[in-house]
Amino acid sequence: MTTPIGLAAEDAAVYGYGIILAGADASIIGAVRRELAAHRARRDAAEQLWPDAAPAPVGYLTGADTSTAPVLLAIRIESDCCEAWRAELGFASDSETRRFCLDALTASAIQLARWRTLIPGAPFEALPGFPPLA
Repeated sequence: MTTPIGLAAEDAAVYGYGIILAGADASIIGAVRRELAAHRARRDAAEQLWPDAAPAPVGYLTGADTSTAPVLLAIRIESDCCEAWRAELGFASDSETRRFCLDALTASAIQLARWRTLIPGAPFEALPGFPPLA
C-alpha cells in the first residue's frame, strides 16, 4: 500500500518541527513543542487508520538562518498539511476517516493562521488546502 498523503504530511510535519525546535528562540519554543506533540499524535492516529501504509519519504530543506526562518518553515509545514488533509478528505470512504481528515485539516488551518500573525506579509491563502480562487 502506498502512503496516504495525509499521513505523509504528518510525518513531514514531525520532521520539520524537529528542525524548528533545534533553532527556536524563547518566543516560540512553547508553540513549537505543542505543535510537534500535536503532529506526532495525529501521525500516530493516522497510522492506526492506515496500518499497512508504507513509510513516507519526507524532509524539508531549510533556508538561511534568520530570526523568521523557523516561523516560515512552520507556515510551510502547516500549509502542506492543510493541502494534504483536504485532498485526503476527498478520498475518505467512511465517516471515521472523513471526520479524522476534517479534524486534521481544521487543526492545521488554525495553527497556520496563528503562525502567520508572527510575520506580517507572510504567505496567505484564503482557504488553506484548497486551490487558489480565480
